[in-house]
Order: sequence, then structure tokens, then C-alpha cells
Amino acid sequence: MDIYAQQALNEYNDEANVIRPGGVDGRNFWNMHSTQFIYVPAFSFTKIPHIHKYEYIATDSKGKTYSFIAREAYANLSPIWKDIAVGTVELKVEAIREADGKRYLVGARTFYKAPPFPGREALPPRACSYKECALKAYRYAFESPASQYWLKYGKPDPEYYHNVYPTKMISSLVTAMIAYAKLDPAIAKDAMKLAVNAADYLLSITYGSDTAVEGLPPTYSFKGLNKATVDATAPMAQNRQNTIMLIYPAKAGTMYLELEKATGDKKYFEAAKRIAEYYRDNVLANGSWYLLIYTDTNKPESDNCCCTFDILQFLSVYYKRTNDECYKTLEKNFMKYITDTRLKTYNWEGQFEDVALNGNFMDLTHFVAGNFIEYISDNFSGDEKDIDTAKELMRFVEDQFVVWGEFAPWRRFKNSNDTVWYSPAALEQYFWYVPIDSSTASVIKDLLCVYKLTGDKLLLEKACALGDSITRRQNPKNGVIPTHWMKEDCAENLENFWINCHIYTAYVMMKLAEETGEI
Repeated sequence: MDIYAQQALNEYNDEANVIRPGGVDGRNFWNMHSTQFIYVPAFSFTKIPHIHKYEYIATDSKGKTYSFIAREAYANLSPIWKDIAVGTVELKVEAIREADGKRYLVGARTFYKAPPFPGREALPPRACSYKECALKAYRYAFESPASQYWLKYGKPDPEYYHNVYPTKMISSLVTAMIAYAKLDPAIAKDAMKLAVNAADYLLSITYGSDTAVEGLPPTYSFKGLNKATVDATAPMAQNRQNTIMLIYPAKAGTMYLELEKATGDKKYFEAAKRIAEYYRDNVLANGSWYLLIYTDTNKPESDNCCCTFDILQFLSVYYKRTNDECYKTLEKNFMKYITDTRLKTYNWEGQFEDVALNGNFMDLTHFVAGNFIEYISDNFSGDEKDIDTAKELMRFVEDQFVVWGEFAPWRRFKNSNDTVWYSPAALEQYFWYVPIDSSTASVIKDLLCVYKLTGDKLLLEKACALGDSITRRQNPKNGVIPTHWMKEDCAENLENFWINCHIYTAYVMMKLAEETGEI
């Protein structure tokens, strides 16, 4: 066992690393819907009045049983955690009346004790350098059929089903082409033409003055697409054509500002301005915005509010571009909203355009927590409390969304012949708890941010281990990085491929190359 594997194992079993335990200072139990844990967990079970003796009994994957006594129904499992084998754990808690020893079952929980980081020495070597991986991925983003369609025809490939999400896809592609044009001068002209074609198309389908959401680009659009192909792959879009998810216009706004800088064309600034003014004019008293609105009325579909840092980034970039203090205030108030409703509760709500809206703690994801880490890293002022926050957020991200070895046995699809789920990898969200390339890349980014804050080399080792895994999943012939790592041939036979995920992974792999001295 190398030194980093040993350090990881020590942290794995350390009671000090219990993640934001509920029941302390009125904290929520954020893990009521969680099914895997790397670090010592603590659960909320029913407290029986006047009873202060509870036995925790855990049966592990090897059939061995471990137990301990605690005074409360929300104790963490540190007394037995190091003894429990990796794998499925069945836990039950019984209240014991001390007067006569009578027992009452107060709760039970089945979960997966995930393996700790094994160290890079225990994992296969990387397939290529991080820089090579990133460059090949950027090239594929340019050469893919769906991208070349933009270059040739100036409109979306009708057979690429994820073009039904135009703002998300186009914003990602344009940003990638701006970056790739700088990396490969030989194709710079065509890359920028592709970017302009895609951005201009998004402008052409943006909601106009005859609508209630003037200036906003659509989240969903079937225009020019093969509807049968889209319906088979993106069913959520069928019922949301008359709605906008307000996390996505911000992505377009940031993209437009980048494109204006790259081309000098002021029409892209004007597009960003219209988006910024919508956020300015429709902000809620809590500092956020409704997540999903109807395009014909500008009214919300539910009470869910936006919590994505994409809006925060856009407001920040737009403020720096204009020096309009209004947007600095919006940024500050939105950050307070995220702090009050996410950091204080750990309700890191998943907000995805292809998933149904959900209630508190039902569909947690790592993305917003990870973005909070990045925000701390980018704005660190020397306060040690911020470092502690970033470290705990990092433990949450790893605990709930990283798999270093075997996956939980229930992570298989009904009637599926899938036999290989690749790890190390990161999972996307509870509602789509599967290994995803961009999730893996996002965790790399988070690890690098906390490494920057702390200098803890274990974090860099973990980031590199995940980066190594990405190089192994990449198709060495064409550079594509599959979105889903759940089939043996996932790099050859792309299924449900999201090019925006591929692009983000390329971006992070370039960051990893920079951090490790390859650039």
C-alpha cells in the first residue's frame, strides 16, 4: 500500500471526517436518500421518549455482525466502521428500555460501503498524457459529425438528438471552438466559423418582443430536428417545449461575451445584455430566480429556485464588462441565497433539463457543491474557516459521487446486459447514479481547487487517478470520451453521447495537464 492509499484509509475511518452530521446545532440530515458512503456516516432514526440507550447492529457483505451502544438515535458509525467490510451493509437500530430491557425497533437502513481510494499504484496506468487526451478530445469536438454540420449548414444536425437542448449544446460548443482555435492555429478559421454559425442560429431562435420572455434563448427546441429520433432519447423535452429552465440563459450569456471578445462583433454583447436585463428585472426577493418558467406567461411551473453557479459566473463576467453595480448586487445576493439554502442545509439539489423537478434532498448532485469549492478557491482571503468548508464539501462530493473500485450491486438497469461499469469514476446525481465523464472531470476540478488551498498531495493523487481513468476510457483512434461508462465498448459504440460533457472533460484535462507540469 502506497503512502497515499494509507493516508486515504486513515481518513476513511476517522470519526472527524463525518460529513456535516445532522442533529448538531439544528442541522438537517441531508443523507436521507443516500445509498453509498465512503466516510463514516450518521443517520436519523426515531427517538423513543425517555429512552437513552440505542443499539446499532450492522451486518456486512461477509455476513459478519458488529454492534455498539449509543445514547441517541443519530450516532455516527465510527465505533464499528473500520471493521465493516466494503459492500452492502444492513443496519438496524433498536431502542432499549433500561428498566426491563425491552427492545423497540426504531429504524433500519441498507446502504453500500464504498471502497476508499486505493492509491494510483494499485490502478492501471494512464493511456496517454493529460495534454494529449485534452487535445484529442478538442479535435473530436471539432470533427464530430454534429459539429461539422454546424460548419457546413449553419443549423443543427437533425439526427443529433441532444440538439433538442439548443442553449446548453450551442453554448458549450461555441466556447470549445473559441478555446480550440487558440490551441490549433491550422483549424482556427474553421473553428471560429463553426462557433459563429452556431451562435447566430441560437440568436435566430431566441424569444422576441412578442413573447413574455424576450431575449432569452430556448432551453428546448424541436426546430429542424428529427422528432422521432429526439422523442426516443429525450422524452422530457416533449412536455417542456413551452418552458425555459433559467439556469441556461446564463450559459448563453457568458458564451456571447466570450464570442464578442473573440470576434469584436457587438451583436453578441447585445444578446448578453438582454439576458442580463432579464435576470435583473425578474429576480426574486430571496436573491434567486424561479427554476422553470412558462414562455407564454413568464410564470413559474413550481417553487423550485435556481442554485447554479452558472448564473453567478455570468453576473460576475457581465459586471466586469459593464461596471454596472446593479449586477454586482445581484451576484452578491444570489451568493447569499446559495449559502443560506444550500451550504447551510446541504440540499445540493440536482437541476437538469432532462430530469423532473424534485423535493429537498431527493436528487442530490455534486456540481453545485463542487462549484462552491471553486468559488472559495478563486476568492480565498485567508480565512481558515473557508478552507474547512472546502474540505468538508470535498468529502461530501467524494463520499456520495465517487467510486474507486466496485459499484453497489443494485446499480444495474432492468433487463440490461451491461457487464462492465468502469471505475474510478464519478456519478452524476441520485436520479442518474451512473459513471459519467463530465462528473469525473468535475471532481478532478474540485480536487485541484482544494489541493490549491491546502497543498495536500493526496488530493492531487486522487485527481490524477481520475484523470488516468479518463485517458483509459477515451477512444484512442478518434479522441472521443464516452459520456456513460457502463459498457465494455462504450468508447466505440457511443450511446446517449452528450458532446457538452465531452467538451467539459477536455477542458478539465487541460487544467490537469497544467497542474502536473505538462504545459
